[in-house]
This record gives sequence, structure tokens and C-alpha cells, in this order.
Amino acid sequence: MGFSRSSDIEQREGRMVRQGNENKEVAIYRYVTESTFDAYSWQLIENKQRFISQIMTSKSPARSCDDMDEAALSYAEVKALAAGNPAIKEKMDLDIQVTRLRTLKAQYISQRYRLEDSISIAFPAEIQRKREILSACSLDETTLKNNTLLDNDGNEIFSIMLMEKSYTKREDAGKALLGLLGMAMDSDSPVTIGSYKGLQLQILYFPLTNEFQAQLAGEGTYRTALGADALGNITRITNTAASLPKRIESTRDALVQLDKQLENAREELKKPFLQEKELAEKSKRLAELNALLNMNEKENVVDQVPDDAEPPLKRSELLRT
Repeated sequence: MGFSRSSDIEQREGRMVRQGNENKEVAIYRYVTESTFDAYSWQLIENKQRFISQIMTSKSPARSCDDMDEAALSYAEVKALAAGNPAIKEKMDLDIQVTRLRTLKAQYISQRYRLEDSISIAFPAEIQRKREILSACSLDETTLKNNTLLDNDGNEIFSIMLMEKSYTKREDAGKALLGLLGMAMDSDSPVTIGSYKGLQLQILYFPLTNEFQAQLAGEGTYRTALGADALGNITRITNTAASLPKRIESTRDALVQLDKQLENAREELKKPFLQEKELAEKSKRLAELNALLNMNEKENVVDQVPDDAEPPLKRSELLRT
């Protein structure tokens, strides 16, 4: 055959199928001699190409390989033709099919493990976390409502407490807030500087990003970034408090979705491996073929010994001679 690597074949064929070939169609012929060493050579190339294909497609040979590519299959078919035994051709086809089915079953088992972990650990933990968030947000929403001041017309009156001083003008409150940001620069934890609608107002400093944040703390915590705009900072804080109902709604929606995902995972876990029967049948036939081919090999070895051949000399006889 003259080739030991699949790249040699690809390079030779590339002169015909490469880009820039002016011929509309090309024909590639492969000639092999039946019942010769060609079968072994094609076997080597098949194994090499199978490994290369898995590496080039970033697939794990043991865990995530699904199908071999066209080149590997082509080499396998040529090897079978060169072998000259139809049982070998059937065995090779079954090898490919059984490998694919075993890979699918391994993926199925792996998926079951992930589902079991999700059902017993991940989903319950996330559902519990969302419920705690929902409970905290609901209590804080009640606190905000109970501490909201309204005028005679029912309009909200702005009021914020900074370092035990009450501010009713947003601009004044914003300037006072900017003057208090330095208190957070030497602290690794949130610094409480006042309150807003019954929730503690805290500030935090992040040295790596040189960023300040404000935090409303009650049963839960709700953060927002701070900038150099005094009035803008107060708007961010009030908007954070006002967004609590949306946060509650989104948390409820998330809980509904988690419940659905948990139920879907339980239903998925009940599904069997659909190709189990096919895998069992083909594995059984493959075992039969392997036993048959091994028997034929042993018979061929025995048949190659001539009937009139002399028995081998014993060690003692060799010493005498």
C-alpha cells in the first residue's frame, strides 16, 4: 500500500480535491489485494485517523465520542474488503455500532447522575434560596410601605436620614452623601451612615475598581452603584427601593420555573435507555463473531502444520546431539 499515516493519503488525494482544481469532478480509486498485509495496514490507519479525529474535534475518546468521521469509516471499509472474510466485515460494522451505542449509554448514565444530583441537591437548594429571598423582600416591602410619608394629596414626601440628620431635599441629601463616602474607604465591611424608609443605608468601597456602592439593608440587601453626581446618587437609592415589587415578582416567576424544571427532571429520570435492546443484541452478535474469528485463527494455525512433520526435539535430545 505504501502509506502508514492518514495524512499521506489525504495529501495525495488533496492534489485532486483541493481548492483550485479546474476539473468539475474527480474519481479516486483505491486498489488493495485480498487476504494480504493490506488489511493490517488499513487497520493501523483506521486507528490513527480515529484518534486524530477525536482530538481535532475536541472530543474525549472515552466519554464524548459519538461517531467516527467519514475518513475513519472509509479506512475501516477498505480494511474489511482487503481481509476477504465477510465475518470480518460484519464484525467491523458491529464494532462501530456497538461503540456508538455504548457511548450513547455512557452519556445517558452520566445524564442520569446529573439529574439525580439536580433533583436531590441543586434544585432544592436553589428553591430554598429563592424562597428565603422572597420572604425577605416581602418583609422589606412592608417596611418601606409603613415608613413612606405622604402629603395631604397622597403624594410621597422625600425623606432620608444621614448621620442622624433628616434631609427632605434631594440635592442637599446628595451632597451630604458624597461627603460621607470616605468613611467606607478604610473598612472591609459595609458602613451604616443612615436610613431610608425604615431600611439601613450603608456604603461600601471596592479598591480594585475604585467604586462606591450604596446598600439598603433590612431582611435582605439591595445594592446600587454610586457616582460623582449628588442628585443622581439619591435617585439610584430611591429607585432601588422602588424596584422591590419587581424583584418580588421576578423571584416568584423564578420559583415557578424551578418547580417546573424539577418536575421535568423527575420525568426525564424515569425514561429508560431507548437503545438498550439494540445494544444487547449487537453486543451478543459481536461476541459470537469474536469467538468465531478466534476459533478460525486457531484452526488456521493448526492446519498450517504438515501431517508428516516431525515433532520438535526435546531439550534433552538437543543436548545429546
